[in-house]
Amino acid sequence: MAISQESDKINSTILAEKDIISSVNEVMNSIENVASAVENLAT
Repeated sequence: MAISQESDKINSTILAEKDIISSVNEVMNSIENVASAVENLAT
């Protein structure tokens, strides 16, 4: 019982970290899009 509870905790932690990573990636992509838009305006 305790072992499965621990693995559930670990799995939910991993899922949360994957969500955070994908959110960070989305933010980075947005920043890159803004940066390239600014570059296009500058040229």
